[in-house]
Amino acid sequence: MLISVDILICVCTALAAAALFLLLCNPVFILKTIGRVLCLFPLRLRVYGAENLPDSGPVLLVSNHVSVLDIILLQLVSKRRIRFMMREELFRIAPLRLLFAMLGILKVPGARHPKAMMQCFNKIRERLRAGETVCFFPEGEISTNGSLMRFRSGINMLIPESTEVTILPVHLGMFNGRMFAVHNRRLHLRMPMRWPLDHTVTIGKPLSAELTAFELRQKISELGAATESLSRPGELPIHTGFILRAAKHPWQTTFIEGATGRKLRNFGALVRLILLSRVIRRCDNSTSPYTGVLLPNAPESAILTLAVLAADRTPAMINYSAGENIAIASARDAGIGKILTSRKFLQKLKWQETPEMLCLEDLIPSLPAREKMIALLMAALLPGRTIVRNLAPASCYNMHRQAVLLFSSGSTGKPKAVMLTQLNISCNIHSFIRVIDWSKRKDKLLGNLPFFHAYGFMLSLAFPALFGCQAAHTLNPLDGAVVVKAVKDLSLTILAATPTFLRKYMSRATAEDFKSLRLVITGAEKLRPDLAEEFRTLTGRDIIEGYGCTELSPIVTINLNRSIYQLGKHAEHPGSIGCPLPGIHVRITDPETGVELPPGREGRMQVMAGSVMKGYLNNPAQTALVIQNGYYDTGDIARFDEDGYVYITGRASRFSKIGGEMVPHERIEQAISALCAEGEVAVSGRSDKLKGERLVVFYTWSELDIKAVIENLRNSGLPNIWLPKADDFVLVEAIPCLGSGKLDLLKLKEMAEKITMQ
Repeated sequence: MLISVDILICVCTALAAAALFLLLCNPVFILKTIGRVLCLFPLRLRVYGAENLPDSGPVLLVSNHVSVLDIILLQLVSKRRIRFMMREELFRIAPLRLLFAMLGILKVPGARHPKAMMQCFNKIRERLRAGETVCFFPEGEISTNGSLMRFRSGINMLIPESTEVTILPVHLGMFNGRMFAVHNRRLHLRMPMRWPLDHTVTIGKPLSAELTAFELRQKISELGAATESLSRPGELPIHTGFILRAAKHPWQTTFIEGATGRKLRNFGALVRLILLSRVIRRCDNSTSPYTGVLLPNAPESAILTLAVLAADRTPAMINYSAGENIAIASARDAGIGKILTSRKFLQKLKWQETPEMLCLEDLIPSLPAREKMIALLMAALLPGRTIVRNLAPASCYNMHRQAVLLFSSGSTGKPKAVMLTQLNISCNIHSFIRVIDWSKRKDKLLGNLPFFHAYGFMLSLAFPALFGCQAAHTLNPLDGAVVVKAVKDLSLTILAATPTFLRKYMSRATAEDFKSLRLVITGAEKLRPDLAEEFRTLTGRDIIEGYGCTELSPIVTINLNRSIYQLGKHAEHPGSIGCPLPGIHVRITDPETGVELPPGREGRMQVMAGSVMKGYLNNPAQTALVIQNGYYDTGDIARFDEDGYVYITGRASRFSKIGGEMVPHERIEQAISALCAEGEVAVSGRSDKLKGERLVVFYTWSELDIKAVIENLRNSGLPNIWLPKADDFVLVEAIPCLGSGKLDLLKLKEMAEKITMQ
């Protein structure tokens, strides 16, 4: 039976009127209903600490602000009605204005209206005196870059006198991105990374009303780091994620050879992975859980590494930039039984073949046709989950199993073997892609950083394997011609490099070559202002500086723009390494007392996150020294600013104690570098009988006017004890660097001490 249009309009009008009536009479019921419907699809909500919410009495919730759904999710968690506070800017968004009015949300005026502000505070105090629950968003607006923004004010002004108010920190988290974002007072629809949207609400223990705005921010940041350290539903190990995706999308491409543009289809990659994993399981039956991988960046190397994981073993990535003796000695110290490599690559390195090495030239051709046919049929006929369970029964869904063994750069001593779990890598990837506005359809990255480097392993291998982002691998990160050609020919959009590597690329590139790049990130060493300016002149974009280390899987901070829509175009905090990524908590502590310091004060930088390593292999004492109470001590000296951005001011090991005062090498390096038209500078320290230590300034520009440099340093306001003398300057052909581009601090120290002995 047909229903007339008039009847249909009447029914719809009646339903809308009923919904409006319910909203006005019982907004809590409406919000909870909407929340429950959303949790059927597209949301998946996990709640932690709900027992901290009291059933009665005045409660002030202090929360970060990540999406327009925050008020719905918070009300869904609470049994009591929550009175939300929103800044007046949000009321200017037309779709939200009517909704906020119906929900009774309190409008917070700007600081330019002090009288209206005081009236608002009085209303809030009245609500709390009446025993209500009030929610305060100290950021004042929805975060537009995914990270915690600056908290504008504390909470002591909101607490009524002679009233005991329970103050609870709340962290709202998004794991798979969000559907909506607010930018320039407009609501933008954004496609999330995955469905369903994974949201968390974490409610902490009660806080003191005397905490400053920055201290509140730190408490909520710590709460978020603790939440995101837990494994999540649907999270997959690296090899499992790749196998499932390759089986589902066999004709898509993940790994590309950068020099030639040759694409390796997922089906072909899956066949090779199955074949190699079965071979590895047979050939490496040593008691050690580690199988070494000694290969350059290439699609085949990526597949081999995934095959090691699929054989229920852990790949140990051999750092060939450390030199033959150190690399092989480190592998043997770690108890690695077999090392998979290529005889052709060994010849290029000029290394000798050792008994533990298995060359692919010997393994692959000797495989019988039956093995190859089995791998082909498995890839073609079996579902991805069946393939995973067949190949890797012990590791296919274990996020706490070790994912990789990496060797630290050894810049300050003997390389350490760092154990990273699947959860460590996954946490870091999800923290990273949430803030870079990653698009699966549009983004392609340059896989130039070697797999033995933590950033290279995460960005060039694990990230593409798990999420399908195309990665163009280059054999040599120093080959500027190949890199520039790959960026131009393949229209790559994301490039990560050290400043040293990037300078080599820029010497070979034109503006047209880098036209496709939307995001260029540097790390491992300090970004010099002159390089940043050269890049801006060449491309019209800013270099985004970041920070990380092997023990943290590796990324900790990125110098994000205030808005994600400006990312890569402009850096708002020049000189900063950025703000901590979502799910990563950073604190600055006093080197002597361990007390957390406020903004502006320098101290030791410590990190809490799900990306903190499992530990150092066979070295529990060193592990216990750097990881205490869940915090990893980076050994860097840093400070926060009021906006929550971090500035590295030195390395704890890069100070000289001169006359009882700590003199930072990096600050002097930066000051001298700014005065050098060409060349590079590195500062170290050497023994001195009179003052304990004295500085050594190594430089490579033969025309450097040393007297003028010293005079300029003196005029810049540096303390006299920081000023090097003329005979402290030493001309060298090159500054020693590691394969990662970092300064070789150990070699630098040896060079300085040789001067003492002369």
